[in-house]
Order: sequence, then C-alpha cells, then structure tokens
Amino acid sequence: MVNSLDKNTNRKYSFLIFACVFIWIITTGSKNVFTAEIVELTNIFNTTKDQLSLCMTYYFITYSSLQILLFFVMDKLDIKWYILVTMGLSGVVTVLIAFATKLYSLWIILSINGILQAGIWGICIGTLKNYLPSYLIPKALALMSIGTAIAGVVSYGSSAIAVAINFWNIPYIVLGVILTISAFIFFIAVKKCSTIKTEKTSEAILVKHESSNVLVLSTKFYRVLFLIVAFTLSIAIHFVFYGTLNWIPSLITEVYGKSPSFGILISVLAPLATTIGPIIAIKYTERFKNYLYVLLFFVVISGILSIALYLIFDLGLVLALIILILYLLILHASVTIINSVLSIKTGEYINSGAFSCLMNAAGGFSAGFAPTLLALVIDGIGWNSYYLIIALITIGITLITLLGIIYVKIQNAKAKVRVLHSNETW
Repeated sequence: MVNSLDKNTNRKYSFLIFACVFIWIITTGSKNVFTAEIVELTNIFNTTKDQLSLCMTYYFITYSSLQILLFFVMDKLDIKWYILVTMGLSGVVTVLIAFATKLYSLWIILSINGILQAGIWGICIGTLKNYLPSYLIPKALALMSIGTAIAGVVSYGSSAIAVAINFWNIPYIVLGVILTISAFIFFIAVKKCSTIKTEKTSEAILVKHESSNVLVLSTKFYRVLFLIVAFTLSIAIHFVFYGTLNWIPSLITEVYGKSPSFGILISVLAPLATTIGPIIAIKYTERFKNYLYVLLFFVVISGILSIALYLIFDLGLVLALIILILYLLILHASVTIINSVLSIKTGEYINSGAFSCLMNAAGGFSAGFAPTLLALVIDGIGWNSYYLIIALITIGITLITLLGIIYVKIQNAKAKVRVLHSNETW
C-alpha cells in the first residue's frame, strides 16, 4: 500500500498528522501555563492557592462535561468547521487571561475555555482514524501521546522565562495567537485529506476480522458494558496518574527537605521521562494480536510498583524517584491503550472520536479533582496513608482489568461454540 501512494498523498497524510499533534500540543501547553504559574499568580491576584486552583477545577468540569455530550453527537459534527470555530475562539479567550484583573474573571474565562477546548483529543483521534491508512495510525497515536509531554515543556518553559522577566502574561498572548493559527492549520489539513480518494475496503475487512477475534461488541448490551468498564478504568488510572504526578514536588520538599526549585525541576523532567510509555504501548499492541493482554500486563506491573512505592517512598530520594517515574511510565502506557488504542481497535462498533472524547472526559474529571482530594489526604493523615490509597486504587484497576478480560474470554468462547453449532446444523 505504501508504494501505491503518490508523494502528494503522503504529504497530505503527514500534514494531517502534524496538524493534529500541533493543535494538541498548543492546546495542552496553553492550558497548563496556568498551573505552571500558580505560585506567581497567587501573589499577583492576592489570593490563596486553593481559591486559584478552582479555576482549573471549573475548567475541567466544563471540559469533561461537554465531552460526554460530544460522545452522543460526534457523528453529526463537521469536525473541520467545529475545530476552526471553537479552537479559533479558544485562542482569543486564552489571550484574555493575560488581561484579567480579578479572580472571578479567571473563573469565568477558564470555564469558557473548558467548553471551547472540549473534544480536541477525541476529534483528533477520530480524524486520524477516518483519514489515515492503517499503517500510519500507530505512528500518529504515538506522536499524539508524546505531544502531551512536549506540551509540558512548552508550558513550564514559557512560564519560567515569563516569570523570570516579570511578564507573567506573555505566554497567554503568544500561545493564544498560535492556538488560533493551529485551528486554521487543522482546517486546511482536513480539507486536503478529504479530497483523497482511497480504497479501504480490504483494510476495513482486515480490521473487522482482527477486532472480532479479540473484543466482540456486536450487541448494545456489550457496547454499553464495555463503555462503563473503560470509563471506570480511565477515571481510576488518570486519578492515580495526576494524583501522583502533581505532588512529586511536595514529596521532595516535605519528606526529603530539598529546595522548591529542585522539586519544580523534577516535575518538568518526570513527564518527559514517561513519554516512552505511549511508544511502548503502541509498539506492543501492534506486535501482539490480543491488545487486552498487553493492557493487563501493564496494569499488573503498575500494581506491583504501587506497592513498592508505598513501602519505600520515604527510604531514599533516588530510589523513590526511580519507582515513581517507572510507575508513571507504566500508567501512561495504560492510558494510551485505553484512550487511543481501544478507540481504533473498536472502531467497527463505536465511533473512534466519540469513544476518545468519553475517555478523555474521564481523564479531565480526574485531573480536576484528584490532586485536590489527595492533597486533603496528605495534609490530614499523612504521606503514608496517601501512598496506601494510591496502591489500593491501582490494585483495584488491576482486578477490574483482569475480571474484564476473563469475561471477554468467556463470551468469545461462547460465541465460537454458537458458530460451530450453527455450522453443524447447516
């Protein structure tokens, strides 16, 4: 298939991948500037961290709530126009943050931005699934997942420079303008790819055959059950991921007595170190036919690491950081399978973009509430109880995944028996 594509078609595919990755990086990077600057903003707006952090809580509430709605209407959207309008306006709203003077105005602006940015992940995944040939999809998914870490560099890097020169609002202006530009780039990329005339019948048959042997969602009951389990896993994995990642700086300063600047440095480097997670996830779900077993392997490893983390978090900084990074890496791989790989593999039964929106909504809710809820645990009953809760939730994730795969295996076995019986009858 690769040889049959002309250079112009390949350029269009590459441009589409670039457009999706670029708009995702800028969206996430511009959003996370607020978190990166939160200490500086508490002084500028003369408020407390908990009051200021409500801005992102409101953002994630609107962001995730609308994504649940998008799950039901995704098929009816003209995605290129939807993204052009919403993300174009989001760029403008991001710029407005730079000129805010009251705390309540930030609450309103961030809430509006959550609405405008909802669906960007799911729409990008759905767009890649709809337009790219199958051999390019794993590469595109890996780049999208890595883009999240790159966005962290964009947000923390730009914030560090801006705060250093006493212009905290520059990142919002620059990234807001680039965000609007990225919406136009996405529009052009999708329009170009919509003109490609390719034959995907044999490809669709192959995908259907492969997915049918792994996860059969042929009835409404199985589809609903699958969505409930996947949504639950996405909430839980994102909960421990963000709940662990966000408090690494506090662990370093409160438990080990290191400087805050060192804690911030580690908070930037840790997400970068976990970028290998999505690459591993994509590689092994493509290598092994049963991608559910790959997911099970990752969640079992994460369960073991969570127990190790509970036992050794205060026994040595280097050892604790190694376990933490490995734990986050494996969680990142698991999230990639649930949010991206499953959306592609089950595309025969469920709209890939809609599924990704639903899973990302789960992640948004966890990102909004996990750090705050777990902060209450740390402040109230200590670090030991905090890591015990992390371990218990992770073990719960492992058990749910294991039970889900056992159920799938039983149902697939029953389906084979029914097929054999019908053939014998015939």
